[in-house]
Amino acid sequence: MVNERKDLPIPDDTVLPVKIYRRIAGAHVHAYAEFIAKFRVFLQDRPGSLADFASLIAGCGGNISFFHYDRSLHSNRVVAEVQMSTKEAIDTLLQSLQENQYMPEESPSSRDDIQITSLDSVLEIKVRLKNEPGTLAAFANLLKSHGANVIYMLYDEDIDPEASDIALATKDLKEIDRLLDVVNKSGYYYRVLYRGADAREAEHMIGLKLVEKFFLKIRRLLPDKEFDEIKSIVDSSQDLFADLVHFYEEAGNYLEAGDVFEKILTLASKSRTRVGARFTVAEMPLLKFGPDVTLHSFRLPTSENIYLFESGEEVVMIDAGYGIYYQDIKKLMEAKSLDPSRVRRIYLTHPDADHAGTSGFFAEEYSSEVFMHPGSRDVIVHSNRAFGTTGRMANLNKYYTRLINKFTESRFPRKITFFSISDLGNEGAFRIIDTFRIGSLRFDVLESHGGHIPGHVFFLNREHGLIFTSDFLINVQSLSSEDKAVLSVYRYLLTNPNSDSQVFRNETNSLRELITNLDQGLKRSARQMTIFPGHGHYYSADMLADALSQKK
Repeated sequence: MVNERKDLPIPDDTVLPVKIYRRIAGAHVHAYAEFIAKFRVFLQDRPGSLADFASLIAGCGGNISFFHYDRSLHSNRVVAEVQMSTKEAIDTLLQSLQENQYMPEESPSSRDDIQITSLDSVLEIKVRLKNEPGTLAAFANLLKSHGANVIYMLYDEDIDPEASDIALATKDLKEIDRLLDVVNKSGYYYRVLYRGADAREAEHMIGLKLVEKFFLKIRRLLPDKEFDEIKSIVDSSQDLFADLVHFYEEAGNYLEAGDVFEKILTLASKSRTRVGARFTVAEMPLLKFGPDVTLHSFRLPTSENIYLFESGEEVVMIDAGYGIYYQDIKKLMEAKSLDPSRVRRIYLTHPDADHAGTSGFFAEEYSSEVFMHPGSRDVIVHSNRAFGTTGRMANLNKYYTRLINKFTESRFPRKITFFSISDLGNEGAFRIIDTFRIGSLRFDVLESHGGHIPGHVFFLNREHGLIFTSDFLINVQSLSSEDKAVLSVYRYLLTNPNSDSQVFRNETNSLRELITNLDQGLKRSARQMTIFPGHGHYYSADMLADALSQKK
């Protein structure tokens, strides 16, 4: 058989990871095919790198029989197999690679830059190349002359001795047309496998980096100016870039989970484009409780709610919104004759960025006291919404938390007042751990079972039938089509963003049962339960089934 090989010794001064073989059986098609070197090197991720590398091999008389580069797997690593006529020729090639500083291992200081953020200039072709020395170098130099950067290439002589799959990208859309024209006039036979048009197909295209796939997704959702702002934030922060890479690596392991987190992360990115003149809210009707308490309810641009109780000279906030909205929330309050400096207390249902992100800003500027469950402490300190949990989504949650906190400028207070975790009895399936008052209203703090995130609580006022459920029992029907599309609320309610999906489902059912039972009791005194979710309009218990439904 032609492929029978015998290992040969490697020169003592070779630093490249290399294997050298000699074919010992079969008829040789080419005289240069008797000796084979297979090795790995790291090239720069830029136009011309492949051309320079292939030209060096051709200059040494080598014929490339195997070549693999996939930029989506590694931006710089290339694996090549080269056939030579003599063992001395292989030694010369290895020496030349070292002299030209082709690295045997990745440079620790290399930065995995984002280059492709538009599909228009992406091309994948299958091209026929003669199986002889210099052929790949000639074609690679043609690509170099048009500024094309190879993002994927596979050539394997054993599969097809005269065909190579190549994906590439140019900076100029028109350059693709010019390149294909030259390839055609140069006599190459080729077939276009993909040309930047189908956004969905490109999400799975080989050669695109994970972060580039993320940016291709959000480019479809944001205008160019807003997209450029998001990209500049990532480019300016090595830590943020690294977290985004790690997030995508983890999301790639669990595609279903990654899809949901990806859309929520996109929503967080969009929050940055909804500030200032573009900040809008959905205001819900005022509610009054007795002579001394008024409730103002607002849905922020990315669907999360904040609730402001006005009682005398004090304003008490329940949940606080993304940090990026802090200045806009203050202006909103002033427009409603609510002085932000009157925010004495903030009660947070849980430490996710969309519900807690502005709390630290209020604490710093106005000395607002922020109340949370002590289980939130580790989530905040470690920037990990699933801290302490194990299982298939632990790392995904960790990088998701870091990213969403940075994108939305979440800020937690330096000092937090934690609920007492007393044993004050039970309300349905939930333990009452603390109480607080807003004017004449008394609230019980109900401890979650931890299905959504550690440190989650619910706030219940029995007298008026008020329950604040945050990310449980979301009013899906009241959300805009854009909110629902980005949040993927149906799946969001049921599965992936939760620390423990089964516990979350059980908690949701327990909340339904609790609210239904309390509502039946209140109706005897002509009152009813009202549910105040973290997203969507508040609603009565009678609407519970409708509010949670959504057509697929």
